[in-house]
Amino acid sequence: MTALLEVKGLRTSFKLEGGGEFSPVDGVSFSVQAGRTLGIVGESGCGKSVTSLSIMGLLPKGQGRVSAGSIVFEGRDLASLGAEEMRRLRGNRMAMIFQEPMTSLNPA
Repeated sequence: MTALLEVKGLRTSFKLEGGGEFSPVDGVSFSVQAGRTLGIVGESGCGKSVTSLSIMGLLPKGQGRVSAGSIVFEGRDLASLGAEEMRRLRGNRMAMIFQEPMTSLNPA
């Protein structure tokens, strides 16, 4: 069975003042099958949110970038999609529940 989402060797890098880069996410790999749930857990600052923002294409422009690896969603390489195509996927085919549960999971 083909994975719904497959992340292989993901590295996300951010520019540092004065040059250079910092990679808080380096070598992350996982896959999620359709109909399954994956929970990503870890201590504060370990890269959970940066991993999710990388997948969603929501890294800060000009600061963060996916510098290595691949992200394939529904058989499509997300790195090859343009901004408009990513916007069509977000909310319709893929979504992220942000960290603040009192606002993100409000049933009202």
